[in-house]
Amino acid sequence: MSMASDQPSFRLLILTPDRVALDERVTSMRFQQPDGWTGVLAHHTPYLTRLVDGVMVYRVTENDPADERYVVLYGGTLQVKPDEVVVLTAAAEPGRSLQELEERLSERRAEESALAFDALLEFTKVRTALVRALTDLPETPEAIQ
Repeated sequence: MSMASDQPSFRLLILTPDRVALDERVTSMRFQQPDGWTGVLAHHTPYLTRLVDGVMVYRVTENDPADERYVVLYGGTLQVKPDEVVVLTAAAEPGRSLQELEERLSERRAEESALAFDALLEFTKVRTALVRALTDLPETPEAIQ
């Protein structure tokens, strides 16, 4: 999507340990720090801050409210540079609406629950096999005692 050339914009780059969650030109953004909400516009003064778990809101064009988009962030840091904002976070999930994000997060929770259940089953099998192996040990020879 192209922006009007008269709208100042900056690059929003959101990185997680395993992927680039978002790389887009935006005109503004709002996010939560430990002491509350703040925002960034193009040409903002450089700074570094810590993010809390929550939703980041950004716009790709300033005059169209339909262009408001969202990213769920799991903590992290945010660095404002001259023409770029870089976010480093444990996990991020972008979406066009809060409803879309809620649906995606519900799906992800269901997947994680299924994985956790599978891991518990696997752990139980290994533990059971270990207990069997330990209870079936032969008597210790007298020379070792």
